[in-house]
Amino acid sequence: MNESTARERIEERLAEGVSSNPDLHNVHLLVHSPSRELHWDMAFTSPDAGEADPNRPFHAASVGKTFTATLIAMLVEDGHIEFSDPIEPYLDTEVFDGLHVYKGHDFSEDIRIDHLLSHTSGLPHLLADEFGLLRREPEQGPDGRTFLDIVLDDPTRFWEPEETVDWAKANLRPHFQPGAGRFYSEVGYNLLGLIIEEVTGDAYHQVLHDRLFDPLGMDHSYLSQYSTPAVESEVPVAHIYMDDQAFNPETYRSFSAWYAGGQTVNTAADLLTFHRALAQGELVDSDTLSQMQQWGKLTVGLDYGYGLIRFRPLPMMSRYHLWGGLGATSSFMMYNPANDVYLAGTFNQWNYNSKAMRFLFKVVRTVSKVNEPVLAR
Repeated sequence: MNESTARERIEERLAEGVSSNPDLHNVHLLVHSPSRELHWDMAFTSPDAGEADPNRPFHAASVGKTFTATLIAMLVEDGHIEFSDPIEPYLDTEVFDGLHVYKGHDFSEDIRIDHLLSHTSGLPHLLADEFGLLRREPEQGPDGRTFLDIVLDDPTRFWEPEETVDWAKANLRPHFQPGAGRFYSEVGYNLLGLIIEEVTGDAYHQVLHDRLFDPLGMDHSYLSQYSTPAVESEVPVAHIYMDDQAFNPETYRSFSAWYAGGQTVNTAADLLTFHRALAQGELVDSDTLSQMQQWGKLTVGLDYGYGLIRFRPLPMMSRYHLWGGLGATSSFMMYNPANDVYLAGTFNQWNYNSKAMRFLFKVVRTVSKVNEPVLAR
């Protein structure tokens, strides 16, 4: 298949998806393959969502966990911490006390940094089903409300990360002893943000800019509600949709609750810049990246490492496996090593993740049929 045919096929599928699905309002897809010399930047919108612009920034949701995990890995390489360190020395007493009480026993002292990174701490989540595939009941407080209900009901409230942990301790319960299972946890990543602050002496958002965004030239990236981009975008941030309800992440102060678990705003180009730097050893060395890629099963076809997720659409065919970051808004930052294909972007729809991942698989299959690689990665 030649390059123009492959691109047209992908663009047609995207355009048809937006026009035929009322849940999709603005979609961004960046396809990049250095060895195939491909760089396709695409955007499609519905009539109510304004002009399609590939450079429009968007809320990347849990893709931000990859940033958090990378910062932790960098601090490990700097000699400041170890993955195996217990978390207690790095947290204030008010945050740490009663953090993990399971079946009447306090396991808080047993939680290590690597437990938080790999979602094996047993701590609860602040959302229901991050990827639309986990098939689990919502995490609800005694009053039947979820944390997401509270965040959406009061968009003016600014949440400190410590407050999100306090809410979880008061309203939710751990699911198992540390290291005894795997349960996706926003609480764990907010704790990692606090650990980064304690170790560096700087605010989490400042470390994001100092160690990642600024050195890499990610000029349109920032932590929404906490910081601003180096260069203001000429177009506004894309709205997030939950079914047919639109949310502007810039005006929802309550989205501050996601903090180190996924509150960055990025462009697809900035996500590509970061992911290439990570994959090519510019941020952490190959041994550390291998540690981050110690995969454990999250659900069928999805594995988790340290802030990295591996998607295996056909589990026995590694040719189509991808790794990187995924978010609840159907955002993605993925790399397929076998075919040297990077994918970055978003569908900006909370309830589209499973379909989004199937689409990414189709994109990789299409690109794999284009001219064989001619350059080293």
